[in-house]
Amino acid sequence: MSMELRTITGDNFYAICQLEVAPYQTSHIDSNAISLAEANFMASPWYRAIYVKEQPIGFILANVDSQSNRLSLWRFMLDKNYQKQGFGRQAITLLYQELRQEFGTIDLFTSVVRDEKGPRHFYLSCGFVETGTLVEGREIELVFSLDSD
Repeated sequence: MSMELRTITGDNFYAICQLEVAPYQTSHIDSNAISLAEANFMASPWYRAIYVKEQPIGFILANVDSQSNRLSLWRFMLDKNYQKQGFGRQAITLLYQELRQEFGTIDLFTSVVRDEKGPRHFYLSCGFVETGTLVEGREIELVFSLDSD
């Protein structure tokens, strides 16, 4: 299926805000509306909608720190109706490609809650590795080197 990452505009903003994760995931991730609001307070936000054909199915928010050569993946979500179908891994691959093209060789960091229902195993299966650092004492930090695949 044809997937692409698209800029979020006034035309698709509402549709992106209406996407929802599965009920058991709501304690692990903020809504897309909250995430887009948070982007206004980041120094260098980078965000995209995930589309399959003409259907929005997910959202990505990263923060770019060019001084430390570090990208932080703040949000990655797929709508509950599009999970467990391979779209997540495909979207992560597109994310890697776009970030590498735009920023070059740089590390992509994220953190996940320490919960078996959390996304840790998904990220590890996509090539992230644990750094051994705890974020805010409760989340496991993961990193993916954009020159490693």
